Amino acid sequence: MTPSHCSHDYRTCMQHAARAYLLRHRAEHLADSEQLFENGVRHLIVALEVPASLATKLVHLAWSELQGDEHQPPPLDAIDFDLARTL
Repeated sequence: MTPSHCSHDYRTCMQHAARAYLLRHRAEHLADSEQLFENGVRHLIVALEVPASLATKLVHLAWSELQGDEHQPPPLDAIDFDLARTL
């Protein structure tokens, strides 16, 4: 495995960890998204020992992913059409 490949895998794993953290804790910060962002960065730095500058970038990327997901319609296989007919 080349060093660049290892680096890419590490960054991808840490970005997934950031996204998971944001998803787990977003209900705690409904009115203060800045605090959620800062806590996500702190989590990566403290719990996973990610360098601070990289942690900020990874949380930003994960945050952007989540914002994009919110504007996407749910996939058709996620819709319960039987339930929808009864409404």
